[in-house]
Amino acid sequence: MIPSDQVNTKETKAIYPYLPALVISEGQTIYGISPIARYLARNNPLYKSENEANTASIDSWLGIFDEESKKMCAHVISPILGHSDYTNKTYHESLASFKSFLRHLNNMGDYLVGSSMTIADLYGAAILFHPFALVIDDGLQKGIPKVVEWYKKITADPDFAEVYGVPRYCKVALKPALPAIENKDKKDKKDKKDKKDKKDKKKKGDSSSSSSSSSSDEDKKDKKEKKEKKEKKDKKDKKDKKDKKEKKEKKEKKDEEDKEDDEDEAPKKKQKNPLDLLPPSPFSLDTFKRGFFENKTPETRRKYIQEQFWKDFDDKGWALWYLDYIKAEGECEVLYKTSNLLGGFIWRIDTMGRYGFGVHGIFGEEPNLEIRGVYMWRSTDVPQFVKDHPSFEFYKTRKLDPASAEDRKLIEDFWCSDDDEKVLELRYREGKYFR
Repeated sequence: MIPSDQVNTKETKAIYPYLPALVISEGQTIYGISPIARYLARNNPLYKSENEANTASIDSWLGIFDEESKKMCAHVISPILGHSDYTNKTYHESLASFKSFLRHLNNMGDYLVGSSMTIADLYGAAILFHPFALVIDDGLQKGIPKVVEWYKKITADPDFAEVYGVPRYCKVALKPALPAIENKDKKDKKDKKDKKDKKDKKKKGDSSSSSSSSSSDEDKKDKKEKKEKKEKKDKKDKKDKKDKKEKKEKKEKKDEEDKEDDEDEAPKKKQKNPLDLLPPSPFSLDTFKRGFFENKTPETRRKYIQEQFWKDFDDKGWALWYLDYIKAEGECEVLYKTSNLLGGFIWRIDTMGRYGFGVHGIFGEEPNLEIRGVYMWRSTDVPQFVKDHPSFEFYKTRKLDPASAEDRKLIEDFWCSDDDEKVLELRYREGKYFR
């Protein structure tokens, strides 16, 4: 087993050019998820069947899920988590293709192959674990009831649950964390050119019209007739436009009244955040933030933390946490992409700043960067809004002890360091505030 912090090192990649990898013996390695799964289950009834057609069908499903996983992860899941750049075209096409696959999958029986669970079912449910949490929302689930029933049955299997935990289901599909990359410069240039051409054409037309009208009384007469016709047409167009506007306003008014009636019939009660129901704390987050940001340099901020924050902090109503991102293959190799990944995490919890404070940063050197952060949150546990974050499960967490000198230094280093300073022996590249 390769430790997570060594997965993307040059040494590891020199030995294993592709991951995941399973070393069978010296000089013999199997690469890829489904080939490894086939090998490990080679003598297991979940894969090996006396019916050769069933075994071939299992292989077929493993290949299908492999293909769907590649497209879905690269063009839909990664943009939602802020892991990669994307274009609107590839995102929507991949999402539509995935939905089409799910509708096809809905024609299944109780299991993918035969009358009992096979490795194809386990593999397929594992591939759909994140899509169900991020994009297969209530609306889509209603259209694929057999898939949902099958998925719940497989994920309830004790062996599956031991590895993957409790499955999550999204009510509304999440959108990409960052805007799509589109060729805006090209469009801007074209728009500018079209505008200039139109302006030049109009200028030329006005000049030509003026010249011809002054040269002939007949032209003046023609111009007058054209003007009268245009005024009549404009008058008619104006009347039509007014009628359309009135019709539209009447419809909008009726729709608004219908909406108000619906809201009156089923009033929604705004739910309180559980954090607002906690016992009062003497620690004032607003006062702390004001004092922290009034100090403009790392040195004065560190002094403020040491002299004021530790005196005011209430460990019965607040808790301090260290987060360390578990990188996947190919992640955190390029600084700007890593910055997008970090930005996606902060963006999804940014509205909850009244319940905490933190600094989340990028450390180290390309191509082996690390994403780490230190947060202070209301409650002595990790708040539910953080647990519900789609990327939170990819973080290792440790509760920090405000009475420990070592943990105090860690908090001060994260919150008060400047670019290029060393934090946990790694160069601080950039950071974002959760405020």
